Amino acid sequence: MHFQEDPRVKVGRRCLVLAWIYFFLYLGTILLTSYRLGMKPYVWGLPRWVAIGNIIVPVVFVVLLIFVVEAFIPDVSLSDETDKSEDEE
Repeated sequence: MHFQEDPRVKVGRRCLVLAWIYFFLYLGTILLTSYRLGMKPYVWGLPRWVAIGNIIVPVVFVVLLIFVVEAFIPDVSLSDETDKSEDEE
């Protein structure tokens, strides 16, 4: 007897891996930019590493996340197909 896995689980696992990859890229970018940028010159009255690493980078990653979700995460129905056929009868 062969167990047939629900396709939603496969999509969920792929999205979990994608989320972790995206998170580590985001975290690495923030850490790298904050480490590499110095205290001067000031941007918006804040040290450069704070302004770029904690304000600009998150905004860029939020906009990038919109494109990642649209391109890589499919729209999956969360209801069972068997429930639909029982309701129609």
